[in-house]
This record gives sequence, C-alpha cells and structure tokens, in this order.
Amino acid sequence: MWMSRRKLLTLALLTEGGMLALAIGAAKFFKNIVFISSYEHILRDFLLGLLFSLLPLALFITFCIKPPAFLNSFKKVILHDIRQLFAVAKAVDIVLISLVAGMGEELLFRGVLQAKIGIIWSSLIFGLFHFLTPAYFIFATAMSFYLGKLFIYFNGVTVPVAAHFAYDLAALIYLRFIYKDDDRLMIPIRQRNP
Repeated sequence: MWMSRRKLLTLALLTEGGMLALAIGAAKFFKNIVFISSYEHILRDFLLGLLFSLLPLALFITFCIKPPAFLNSFKKVILHDIRQLFAVAKAVDIVLISLVAGMGEELLFRGVLQAKIGIIWSSLIFGLFHFLTPAYFIFATAMSFYLGKLFIYFNGVTVPVAAHFAYDLAALIYLRFIYKDDDRLMIPIRQRNP
C-alpha cells in the first residue's frame, strides 16, 4: 500500500476536501443546518474538543498495543496498512490531513447528515465510509456516535471537529513516529528484499 508523499497528500486532500465541499454545498441546499452555534465560545469549544479526544485516543492506543481477541483484525489493519500508508508522511502532512479530515467529515456527517437523518444512520454511514475490517467498522461507527452526541450536546460542530482533528492527529503521530513494535512494517513494499 506504499505511495509517495505527494500521492498521499493529493488523495487525502481530494477525499477529505471533497467532503468539506460537499458539506458546504449541502448546507446551501438544505435548510436548518447547524455548523457553529456561537462564535462567542469557539475557543472554549475547541479546547473541549481536545479534551473529548482523549477517550477515543486511549482506546485506540490500547487496541494497538493489546486488543481484545475480537479486535485483532483492527490491530492488523492499523499497524500494517494505515501505518505503512503514512510511512512517507511528514509531521506537517499529518497536521494538514487531520485538520481537513476533522472539518470535512464532521461538517458532512454531523452538520449535514446527522441533522437530516439522525445520529444512528449518520453513524452507520460514517462506519461504512471507514470500513476496513468488521472490527474497524464497529470502532468507526462507535466513534461517530460519540462525536454525534457531542454535536447534539454542544449544538454545533466545533467540539466534534476539534475532537476529530485531535484524535486523528494524535493517532497518526503515534503510528508514524512513536509505535515501534515491528519496524519491518514501515519499509515500503517496493524496497523490501525478497
């Protein structure tokens, strides 16, 4: 699954930026879409989002280190496929991708879809969008539900965007720069010796 840094950035920014553009277009088309409830509390909401990212991040790291048996496929996909995909990424790439993903996905899945079809359906669609294995689908759907509850409680996307951004950023930095279980996974496929 190795690709160049340029291809990784292009793919990520087109995908996540496309969701952001779709969300903005849908917001213009539909009525009663809530993106930001109040600019007065934007800093507070951003900081709360950072705080609310800690629980899913702790679960993610736990599942990477020692997952329950039913989540072994989660660990395999994360530690092999995702980690290898981001093997060429620089820290600035991870920040940019995490920011665009947090904004694009939350504006689309919370701000538009959840506002129109509810938390259950938008969470299932989010899980399907992130389907890599059945275990990862469950994790992504639960994460979406969690972010959806934050959207409801705080009546806007600022807290979920910040939580999503911080989670993605920390998880990708952990995979790319911190986790060291099997460094052979980090060697791009085309450079491996037979």
